[in-house]
Amino acid sequence: MIRPPIGSLHARVDRSSFTGERRLIFESTNMTFAIVARDKATGQIGVAKTTRTLAAGGLDLYRHVPRMGLCLGISTVGRCHKVGAVMISNGLGAEFAMATMVRSDEHIAYRQLAAIDAEGRATAYTGASCFPYAGHIVGDEFAVLGNVLVGPETVQGMEQAYLKSEGQPFARRLLACLEGGRDAGGQHGGQRSADIAVFGDREGALLDLRIDISPEPVGALLALYEQFAPLVPYYELHRLAPNGLPRADDWLRQQGLANPQ
Repeated sequence: MIRPPIGSLHARVDRSSFTGERRLIFESTNMTFAIVARDKATGQIGVAKTTRTLAAGGLDLYRHVPRMGLCLGISTVGRCHKVGAVMISNGLGAEFAMATMVRSDEHIAYRQLAAIDAEGRATAYTGASCFPYAGHIVGDEFAVLGNVLVGPETVQGMEQAYLKSEGQPFARRLLACLEGGRDAGGQHGGQRSADIAVFGDREGALLDLRIDISPEPVGALLALYEQFAPLVPYYELHRLAPNGLPRADDWLRQQGLANPQ
């Protein structure tokens, strides 16, 4: 299939053979499917992925520069990582960053990348030598991608699940995307770890959850999210105005929420 221009919307790329804003850049590990996206309502940017690699969330380097409103997520340290960091520090857009990363890496044929900027412009790249099935879809303020998949139905299932989840909380939409890819067949051999991170305007992630090993990591990550999500406002209050704030369990009871088990 002919590769569309980098950054084109609603583009689909297949690889079926061995041949200054806030911005997130993602480089996939082996045997992975993932989403990068921007929430139109809040401007938050997030990434979620699942993979056969154990403890893959621990391989990611998430960097956030609050004054510049930038963040970088990348799974392996190499030339793409260095170039992506330079692009971010200079406040350049996703398309320019992607084009520069692609030109900079002599091993780019083996890479799979996605980026999104503060305007929601998404772009992705799938190298010709990625293990099959490998491909990506770039949509309206999101990109889904994966390699060593059972087939194109995995990324198609991710796209459809994300679109159908509109109206739900942003983090829940990212997890719905992973569910869609899993339910469409996922990757060869199945998944063993999963993680999600969401970034806003402050230093550090608003949400950063990981499952390092599980026979069903997407379901385990969703269960962890459902336990943690009610506490996100509490931790933000604790960061901004801790004086007089009750313990987390007491605060949950005051809000009429059940304590996490």
